[in-house]
Amino acid sequence: MTGSRPRRDAARNRERLIQAAREVFRAQGADAPLEEIAAGAGVSRTTLHRHFASREELATAVLDQNVADIEAYALELAAEADAAERLFHYLLDVQLESPWLARIVTEHATSWAGLTARTAAALAPLVEQARRGGRARPDVTTEDILLALPMALAVQIASTHKGEPLRADRGRELLHRALFVTAPPR
Repeated sequence: MTGSRPRRDAARNRERLIQAAREVFRAQGADAPLEEIAAGAGVSRTTLHRHFASREELATAVLDQNVADIEAYALELAAEADAAERLFHYLLDVQLESPWLARIVTEHATSWAGLTARTAAALAPLVEQARRGGRARPDVTTEDILLALPMALAVQIASTHKGEPLRADRGRELLHRALFVTAPPR
């Protein structure tokens, strides 16, 4: 019985570190001090390093959790006619909430090819369903939707720097119209 307790504590600490990293990275970016992540998880920096040897390894765990959330949401939406549109806007919202993701994913793109493949796999059946149902443009592919994400991020970044939040909304609307035949959500 005592042999299983440290494993449960370690698993709990790992989950707390990932959640704290999500929050701290969201607020401060991927360069946030690791001490703040450890403190947010209620553990020491030594415990953080016992679980994650590097910032990249911690960021990978956060991204893995994000992809798991995307996969779960895609499954939840699978029976809905507007599943692809909703997942697309969910992905845009994730980007909006966590702009650090784009920078770190760009810097380490080859390290996370598997996470991109998992995201594509979650999205693909919904895109096919949207095409069959006449909701997506007939030539739209999963890769097109994934390509639209950094486009939206570029508009978001430019809008933020210029203080024009409506441009980001307009960018989102234009991308939706390029991919789908339905009206963008309001």
